[in-house]
Amino acid sequence: MRLECLHRWLQTGFRWGALLTLGVAPTQWTLIDSPRLGPADLLLAATAGVWGLDILLTRGWGRLWAARPHWTHLLFTFCVGAAACTAVDRGEALKELVQIIEYFIVGTMVFTAFLHERNDRTADDSSRRAGLPLFPVLGAVTAGVLALAAWQYFTLEGHRSIARFAEPKTLDVIVNVLGGWQSPLLVGGTFGNRNVLGGFLALVLPLAAAGVLGGARGLVARGGCVLLLLAGLALTLSGAAYWAVVIVIAVMAATRGVKVFIPVALALVLWQTTVLPRLPRENDLCHFESVALYDSTGQPTRRYPEWQAAASMILTHPWLGVGPGNYQKQVGPFYGQVPNATGPAEPDIQNLYLVLGASCGLPALLAFVAVLATAAGSAVRGGRVGAAGAVAAFAAVAVWHPLLVRGIGIPLVFVLVLARHSSQEKASDGSDPV
Repeated sequence: MRLECLHRWLQTGFRWGALLTLGVAPTQWTLIDSPRLGPADLLLAATAGVWGLDILLTRGWGRLWAARPHWTHLLFTFCVGAAACTAVDRGEALKELVQIIEYFIVGTMVFTAFLHERNDRTADDSSRRAGLPLFPVLGAVTAGVLALAAWQYFTLEGHRSIARFAEPKTLDVIVNVLGGWQSPLLVGGTFGNRNVLGGFLALVLPLAAAGVLGGARGLVARGGCVLLLLAGLALTLSGAAYWAVVIVIAVMAATRGVKVFIPVALALVLWQTTVLPRLPRENDLCHFESVALYDSTGQPTRRYPEWQAAASMILTHPWLGVGPGNYQKQVGPFYGQVPNATGPAEPDIQNLYLVLGASCGLPALLAFVAVLATAAGSAVRGGRVGAAGAVAAFAAVAVWHPLLVRGIGIPLVFVLVLARHSSQEKASDGSDPV
């Protein structure tokens, strides 16, 4: 009897821990600076410990097997581990490897178990109701991120709040070199800049769009999804993230037929031509400038020369790269004669795929592409259009931004797990699968 009571307590703690981890994950604020650990990192470790203790006490080894990571996650982690052995700076390589294990192994198992046990028909009703509804909670968290982004968008005082989330050296470059306290880079919500915020929105806005297009049940839920979608499209100043989300929404609408696609496409065109140019920051110009090939002086922007340098690194170290965490320290000599390759750069403008290939080698790069491709394929086959759209939008934005960073890694892994989640039963909060 005492063991059964402890089992129920551990199950409840696990579900709340997983939900709280998702709730506090979308931020780059850290509790510990060296090594850099945020509240979600510590919560994820604690939640995994509670789940493991429950399995050990109940000898529920089948639950452990049911939550095993997808083979692509294991392959990607193995490739990164092999690349770490070649790194010049082994300390940085080890930090990156631990983070990859945290995201793609531990996080995957925790969220897989969370979704499976949340929909487990064999569990008693009190156990299955042991947590708050999943998607409304995630919607509230997203609303909080967007509320802070709106404050930063409209006010100078809001701009200064970014100092709580951005690294000091990054903030110094943005403020003192790239545009001051009025810079659009400072509209980052709970993240360090607009580019990482855009990566987060690329994951969540397709889920909101799926709710608008029929995934949400009830007028209040659908209205909330509409508000999140409009706020996200208005507040993201990253052109890559904005256009990735817009194209994904159009494709999602097209899958529902011409009667849905035409009004959605018309609404998106009207939004682009009549709303964005009239917003205080002229969002359409911000989007263009954020991905432009040349700056206002006619010189190549820093992003694209760095892509060429990263490609040169891959050609030189194709198998194991220069080691995870060693990219920034090793990229300099590979610029060669590329023009405008010096001076401060906007943060987070690297190509994630080139960074992975240069730091961990082509096998790791291909394994990561397989992670995204298999998850998107599973989502499409399972009818989870929102999850498929989120993976696709993330994959597109990763061309312009290196998004395997704190604040994005855990939400990404949750979306990957959601995309592969096989159950098509309605969630305990009554909503349809996304």
